[in-house]
Amino acid sequence: MRINLKENHANKLRRALLGNAIFSGFSGATIVLAEPLVLGWLGLREISIWPIGAGLLIFSAYLFWMSQSTKLPGELVTGVILGDWAWIAGTVVLLLLKAQLFSGFGIFLLLDIALVVAIFAILQARGLKTVSTL
Repeated sequence: MRINLKENHANKLRRALLGNAIFSGFSGATIVLAEPLVLGWLGLREISIWPIGAGLLIFSAYLFWMSQSTKLPGELVTGVILGDWAWIAGTVVLLLLKAQLFSGFGIFLLLDIALVVAIFAILQARGLKTVSTL
């Protein structure tokens, strides 16, 4: 199914994709530009997380492109939603297996980010459902 994101009924989906793009871009830029600060927040040392930030910047650009597209395959949106849920699952697994590596604030930060990602996944799924049922 191809989605026309310029139609009014696609506004929810377009806004959810754009919001996810902004959040992912801000997160990625913060990691890339202030990696030592972010590592301090997380309670980590002697590790490099800038590749995660770079990946988030690429993901952000992809989401922005999707949010501005006129026609878009629904499967791409489904892929983003599944990717968001994978991020959440990865966060949970990381904390279950390696919570001792993180500071208390780091755990709080990772869980908050996972919550925001879950909200975007839900909003994107609802937006996709809206355009799919029309």
